[in-house]
Amino acid sequence: MSSRTIILSGEYSVAAGIANSITVDNATVVRVFNSSGGDLIISVSDPTGANEYAGIGSITMPDAHVEFIEKKASYTIWGDAGFMASKVGYTG
Repeated sequence: MSSRTIILSGEYSVAAGIANSITVDNATVVRVFNSSGGDLIISVSDPTGANEYAGIGSITMPDAHVEFIEKKASYTIWGDAGFMASKVGYTG
C-alpha cells in the first residue's frame, strides 16, 4: 500500500533563522523541502517553554530532500537556511 499526503495549507517560503520561526498554520505534520542549495539544519521548539520539551530538537537534511516532521500545533519550526514548508496530513 502506498502512502498519501493530504495538503492542508499553502506552501510557505521560510527564511533562515530563529526569528523566522513558524507554526505553519498550527500544523501537527509539516512537509519540509530543503530548497537551500546545501545541507539544512531544521529545528523544532516550544516558544512558550512551558513543558518538558521546551528545548530545541533538530535534524540535518540534505539539499533537495523532503521530510515529514510531526510536532505539537503550537511548536515552531525554523532552519539555519531557507526552506519550504506546508501543513499536511500523512497516512502510511
